[in-house]
Amino acid sequence: MNLGKNLLEVRETAKISRAQLVELLKEKGFDVKTYTISKWETGVSKPTIDAFLAICDICRVIDIRHTFAGKRLLHLYDIPVSAGLGSYLDDGSYGMIEVDNTISSQADYAVRVSGTSMMPRFVDQQIIFIHEQLALDEGDIGIFCLNNDAFLKKLGKGYLISLNPEYDPIPIQDYDDFRVLGKVVG
Repeated sequence: MNLGKNLLEVRETAKISRAQLVELLKEKGFDVKTYTISKWETGVSKPTIDAFLAICDICRVIDIRHTFAGKRLLHLYDIPVSAGLGSYLDDGSYGMIEVDNTISSQADYAVRVSGTSMMPRFVDQQIIFIHEQLALDEGDIGIFCLNNDAFLKKLGKGYLISLNPEYDPIPIQDYDDFRVLGKVVG
């Protein structure tokens, strides 16, 4: 999407007419006409950086990068999640990665896969995207914490299941500390 189309969409989403935007921009010290805004929205010309930021403020754009570039930032946790025998997921250490519109808008964070138990769908060192949620349905693939070890697995009835047939299912006992951390969405 180009800048002009994005400006139009932002203004319309805020339910502000071009005439109203002219008045609101004047209050912020910008002397523009309705036809100027029309030129910006059709891509004939572009606003100055100051006018652009004022429009974002008026229209209450929270994430300029995501709104105008189609990209957003997600946490990528440093400790990989195990697709194997289990590792502890330390939620305190992470970096940031920029993702585009091909990544599900439901993704809340990312982790790196460690191991081969979820092959062929997930491979060692692959980055996967997780929607944080506390419960999953049987058959869903997610991130689970079982007795302080984090796993990438498919949820079965009383088991965590690997896609790679070389790995045995991991039983979930009544006395285990078991939590769902999220669902894989990409």
